[in-house]
Amino acid sequence: MINLQPNYEAILYHYDLYPEEIEDLGKIKKVVTRHGMFALKETDMTREQADWFVHCVRKLGKLGYNRVIPLLSTKFGEYTISDGAHCYYVMPWVEEVPYGARESQEEKLIDQLGIIHRLTVKTQPFSKETLEASYKQRLQQWEMKMLEVHRFADVAERKSYMSPFELTLLTHVVRLEQYSEAAKAHLKAWYDTCLEKEKYRSVLCHGRINRSHAFFDENFDPILINFERVALDTPARDLASFCRQSFPHALWSEGEIWKWFDRYEQHLPLLEEEKNLLSAYLTFPEPIVFAIEAYSKKNGEISEMMHVHRLEKRLLAMRKVQRLTQKLVPVKES
Repeated sequence: MINLQPNYEAILYHYDLYPEEIEDLGKIKKVVTRHGMFALKETDMTREQADWFVHCVRKLGKLGYNRVIPLLSTKFGEYTISDGAHCYYVMPWVEEVPYGARESQEEKLIDQLGIIHRLTVKTQPFSKETLEASYKQRLQQWEMKMLEVHRFADVAERKSYMSPFELTLLTHVVRLEQYSEAAKAHLKAWYDTCLEKEKYRSVLCHGRINRSHAFFDENFDPILINFERVALDTPARDLASFCRQSFPHALWSEGEIWKWFDRYEQHLPLLEEEKNLLSAYLTFPEPIVFAIEAYSKKNGEISEMMHVHRLEKRLLAMRKVQRLTQKLVPVKES
């Protein structure tokens, strides 16, 4: 007798799927049936988010984009099921093929990002009030985050004996402030250009394209999954998320990274303001803020030296990001 949680049986019943075996792989459940293997995905999407997610995946299909693992519908024509606690959807099971192409996985992934953005790009009017609200909101968020950094540094500085993490952070506070100011300068350049044009471009953003959200077929071409954070937004949002997660895979080779941008722009050349916004997102030292927050909430699972090592890695990464963004779009002197 199969030992299954009752909600899984109830969910799968809606698809006329009767499992012979279920392998728990975290949020993904591998479902083995007489009719083949399927993936049951457990998410925290709300009903509104789930409806939008389904709409966007189906819209891509209508636009001719076929590099997405399809959603299977229930026998009642629905694409997601909720049990009150979680939202579920089912896809065919795809076995991963070992990657062996000459091009990097990231070059292949950003190619797909460019295709999605080209298929869905729209130029939209941008009211001064909406633009100003968006600009001020981002500035306020960054100022609050830098306030956290300075508070942490001030408390550490008053101690008789600082921890290795605190000492490492204090050594770089001035540089972090410089990164923050550079990000603000890029953001101001984006704001000024949009204010002048009174329009902006929106695309369908995947939200988190990276190696863990794709499979590669026998031709080493990516098939994308996990569109749960899909949104209409500027291309810079998707590109910033992709870059932050993918830079380490390129071993910080600028030649490789410029290949990515070239591959992307074969589909959708970036406008000056979009380059500024991308540079702003990448330049602001948010990864350092996250490291400080994780250290402040430490529960003993990670040692002091592991926290220090993570902080040092992110500080080094930020220096490399600065060099990259300075070439992507130099900050103009005010």
